[in-house]
Amino acid sequence: MNYYEWSLEYSADADKVSLVLEKLRAQYKRATKSEKKMLEAKMREYRSCYRECVEIADTLMKRHKGAA
Repeated sequence: MNYYEWSLEYSADADKVSLVLEKLRAQYKRATKSEKKMLEAKMREYRSCYRECVEIADTLMKRHKGAA
């Protein structure tokens, strides 16, 4: 696998995580107060994962292009 393919894989994973975040946001809107705390924690974890995937995908793409 080369850097380009690897970057695309991480980008696809970021898209999947983004979809999960959208579902959690929808659940959050209609959740009770206690459920909201749990959902907030989940969303923090997923946002962190999303940011990592995006950063790694960007770094790998830069390596593919010879910039990193």
